[in-house]
Amino acid sequence: MTYEEQKCIQHLKNGIDYKRNGEFQEALDEYEKAFYANSFNPDIYKNIAKIYMVIGQPDYAMRNILVYAHFRLLNDPLNMAAYDFAVNFYDWTGRLNDQVFIQEDLAIKAVANDFNLAKIVADLNLTFWAGFCFIRKYRSNLTNVQIPAHLLNNYMKSIMGQTIDGPSLSDSSAAPMIRATGLAYLLRNLITHPTLSKKEIIDTYLQEDFDIDHF
Repeated sequence: MTYEEQKCIQHLKNGIDYKRNGEFQEALDEYEKAFYANSFNPDIYKNIAKIYMVIGQPDYAMRNILVYAHFRLLNDPLNMAAYDFAVNFYDWTGRLNDQVFIQEDLAIKAVANDFNLAKIVADLNLTFWAGFCFIRKYRSNLTNVQIPAHLLNNYMKSIMGQTIDGPSLSDSSAAPMIRATGLAYLLRNLITHPTLSKKEIIDTYLQEDFDIDHF
């Protein structure tokens, strides 16, 4: 491991400690230092996304989730056992509103079209984060989505590494819908062009003119 990689990991650990204490700006400062030490570490974008999810900035969270997801496509080995386990957790089909419809068997159809996408389907946390951000951003327009406030609050506590009081959103009846929504969002927005470098991936998703509203 290089010195830069070690430095990046230490800044990530510092940021996680700040996040658990609710010191979000300090956490973001540490993640920025991690970025400058080694911008190709995917955990940077995962942790930045979590902060933005908690403080109510889903746009920035979604951009970082897309970087993290694309890095997963590039870096992760294909684990079909993990995919076979995860696919059952997307058991939801329906309308979020009159315009947005989640297709039946979305996860299976995605992998049938591109086998590599099994890596995304297998990451239940990733698709849940994406769905959570999408629902938070568009909740006023998603007429068919009803999630109790206490479940949303519990989920944000869990993101922060805090003990939750009561049931978990990820174990609720809404969880398959959230994961299916997140998967649909990722499938529509991930750029899978094989010639993109890691730097180009970062620059593409984080630039302000990249359209994160495509669904």
